[in-house]
Amino acid sequence: MHQTPIATSSPARRDTMLLPSSLTTAVIALLSVSARPSEGRLALVDNGYEDLVVAISPAVNEAYAMDLIWSIKRTVSEASAVLFKATRRRAFFRDVKILLPMTWTSTTYDQLAFNQHFQSSEIRVDVSNAAYGGQPYTDQPGGCGVPGRYIHLTPEYLLNDGEAAWWGPRGKTLVHEWAKLRWGVFAEVGFPRDPAAPPFFWNSQGEVHGAENVSPTYCANRELSGELRDDLTNASCSYVDGLPDANCRFRPNASQAASSSLLGYYHMNSIVEFCDSVFASEKPHAVLAPSRHNLMCKGRSVWDVMGLHPDFEGGANPPATASSPTKVTVLRPEVVRIALVLDYSSGMSDSRRIDKLQRSVKRWILREVPDGLFVGIIKFWSHAYPSAELTEVTGQSRKDLASRIDNILSSGCSIGAGLAMAMDVLENQNNPIIVVVSGSHEDNYPYIDDMLSKVVKFGARVVTVALGEVTFPPNIPASQSSSEGPTPRANSTPWPRRREGRRSRFRTRAKAGPDEGLLGALGYQPGGRPDDARVKVRGKGVVGCIFSSRREREPGVLARCWSPIQFIVGAAHCKFGLTQTEKSPSQERSASDNDQWHSCRCRDYRRCLVGCLSAGGRGRIVDLESSSACLRGLLYPCQCYSERERTRELTHPLSCLGPYGVDIPNNPVIVYAEIKQGNNPVVDARVRATITQPSEDLDAVELDLLDNGQGADTQAGDGVYSRYYTLYSGAGRYSVEVQVWDDGYAYVNNGYEKSNQQFLKTPTYCCGSVVPSSPDLGTPTGNFSRTVAVGSFQVLADPPAGDLLPPSRVTDLQASAAPLSLDLTWTAPGDDLDAGTVAGYEVRLSRNRSHLEDDSFDARGNETLLTLEESADMAELLLEAGQKVTLNLTLEDELERNRTYFVAIRAVDDVGLLSAASNPVVVVALESPPPSRPRHPRTPSAAALGHRPHRLRLARRRGIGGRRRRLCPEEEKTP
Repeated sequence: MHQTPIATSSPARRDTMLLPSSLTTAVIALLSVSARPSEGRLALVDNGYEDLVVAISPAVNEAYAMDLIWSIKRTVSEASAVLFKATRRRAFFRDVKILLPMTWTSTTYDQLAFNQHFQSSEIRVDVSNAAYGGQPYTDQPGGCGVPGRYIHLTPEYLLNDGEAAWWGPRGKTLVHEWAKLRWGVFAEVGFPRDPAAPPFFWNSQGEVHGAENVSPTYCANRELSGELRDDLTNASCSYVDGLPDANCRFRPNASQAASSSLLGYYHMNSIVEFCDSVFASEKPHAVLAPSRHNLMCKGRSVWDVMGLHPDFEGGANPPATASSPTKVTVLRPEVVRIALVLDYSSGMSDSRRIDKLQRSVKRWILREVPDGLFVGIIKFWSHAYPSAELTEVTGQSRKDLASRIDNILSSGCSIGAGLAMAMDVLENQNNPIIVVVSGSHEDNYPYIDDMLSKVVKFGARVVTVALGEVTFPPNIPASQSSSEGPTPRANSTPWPRRREGRRSRFRTRAKAGPDEGLLGALGYQPGGRPDDARVKVRGKGVVGCIFSSRREREPGVLARCWSPIQFIVGAAHCKFGLTQTEKSPSQERSASDNDQWHSCRCRDYRRCLVGCLSAGGRGRIVDLESSSACLRGLLYPCQCYSERERTRELTHPLSCLGPYGVDIPNNPVIVYAEIKQGNNPVVDARVRATITQPSEDLDAVELDLLDNGQGADTQAGDGVYSRYYTLYSGAGRYSVEVQVWDDGYAYVNNGYEKSNQQFLKTPTYCCGSVVPSSPDLGTPTGNFSRTVAVGSFQVLADPPAGDLLPPSRVTDLQASAAPLSLDLTWTAPGDDLDAGTVAGYEVRLSRNRSHLEDDSFDARGNETLLTLEESADMAELLLEAGQKVTLNLTLEDELERNRTYFVAIRAVDDVGLLSAASNPVVVVALESPPPSRPRHPRTPSAAALGHRPHRLRLARRRGIGGRRRRLCPEEEKTP
């Protein structure tokens, strides 16, 4: 990547800009396809976006605070002008808030933050992701039209003018990313070595004449001039099968006549607009280009997708005469104020729910809530009672608060009364959180529905924990939810039953308790600096096999001691009172007072850790400074690991995009987990979700989440593991727990070997359908495991009976052709979206790409190469979802040489539900090798060519088969 020293016109800077990231973050969340993750308080009002939050990570050094604030203000102001022009005067940035880290104590701010948090911000300034380097990017776990989660900017990008110039002007770059975040569109360029979004393609729907029919992948309203050069040698590009090889890059000229697209080569000065529909003559959309946007949005233009967003749908926000200057306010966060709203109605006696509430809430107060937070307690039955006013949590007050959690019940149940009392307790408080724990049905006024509008207006975040079958309204403004029910009968059967003869990705297990559901409230406590943050751990806080001799060993429990343990993250020295032994955990012995102290010195932000070394695992204790008797019960010696040598366990509080009220099958739910070290993806981890169903008579359902870029997962290798949830027993709340572990193959993506770009004048952007990685450069995670209760979603009504969900769309179809053969590969979808096994496939071929879209797939002019009936008898094709399928066809009639053909497939399930048509791929049976000298690239033509039909007859099939993909931890990993 291009590197230049920091050089801007802003004030001088100090030596160290960034603090190394010391925490592995994990966001495990729920996503409904109808949800809009980036749209919290943010709104477009009279053409102006208001309440846009730019949050700075505590990992960024405060020494550069004023320079960063100045650069952010300049960037959003420049972007506002670019956005106003690009949206045809329909949108600009009116009100922006910069959220400082809570640990920045010497930086001037304008106001205290009310309810803004780093985890819910639209733009984040944080340390770099190794795959992207300094390149700005948008986290997009959803599909076309689904907004992203956040935009990521690095401090280097904002402070270093040379770094910014390499990727593009800051204002235009931010608009490029804003379009992805807000409207759910994607990049309109190709990516090297990305088979789904290649950098070059055949631009013709007819005869091809070598290099003159090869174009770079982009969208523009005018042809872009430039040249094709090898990025290693700066020589002419070499060709393979008629297309430029993997080292070839398109180098556009600086001067261009084109004005679009900002989702393409936006760094060029003339590019100021988005691509419009193919039917708009002034700004045609390159529908043939195999860009990531065309793949995800089925050939629709960026403006076509934007026009369906509420910002512009139905003529909303018509063109304004002018935009106004961007107002920027600097905010400083405060500690969280939490109002615990606890159900003490008589219905809590059922299934001993009050005992579960008492146990879980006491544990949360005594062991999980950090010092310095404020907690108040409200009990409700037919009315509400403030058992404890807002109290700062300290050593003594923690015990006093826990003593208020008794088990005395009263008649009646009014959750609404509890919410009203919580708002009274939190009145005029910043960063308010309401945590509702309930297990009874309401039978007294006010009800939740009576209080919803007031809660929304009040602005507090709401965390709900449901015990039993109680349900909360889906439109309650909750940030996170969890639910728990009594353990079902061991022999109960999940609904619906599995189809005979087919493997399922679902497994059953007992339901999880609510203990970790309360942790959601802590997810909005502002984080501290990684070099000096002190965290008190009182129980099950971190995963590892480290334990105290005072209590019976519990695998996965960290130092479960009677007295608190203090950690200092990132300090330069650590000292432990340890028993030095090589015995296994089962041979634990108590430490004596004569045990010696063992110390290790950690430099350069190294860590002192204790772990189960004999078992091959490593614990996660960092920089202990306590010498309590409890610590002398730890059995394993201290070891130091640098940041590059060690992956931390999951330490960041989890956030959730739910609960959303979903309508099945119209709004299928995606469960996904983001596993990263700092901002670097963790690749090849094992991730399993457990979904507890509403009915107490049904077992929980397990499914393995995948990071393969197929089905619910939109990008392979990005550290986001996804899967559709498809088994619905009826209306009600479904709670989700996720387990993450390593089975010997997980590693941190520390970047990949990039080619020498010394000859290029433009960057190579990352990333398309795959985030590249180099296992040799990665850091093995070592053995780790983490289980987290992450939230819930609510199904609004009982789904209709029968099979409702079709197979998911194939998005990675690849093809190659010779005159008498056609070879296809793709990843198998499932019977229900990405679950199970399909019943068959259809394979169609056409001379016209538009004939292979959903509404024209059965057109008479298309040639059917494989029918549903034929494929149903080919067991080798019918592989479980997520596995690779290969189909080799031999044809009786030759393909016409040097002419483009398009191929697409469609899957069907056992009741005849059809998937959407796959990505159409182009094939050419070349007559002779094309010229090696590149020709000037031409703009793709979208016109359909009218030739005579060329009928093909399928003669025989050969070599059908595929390799299985590892889905479950019990399966062996194949070499």
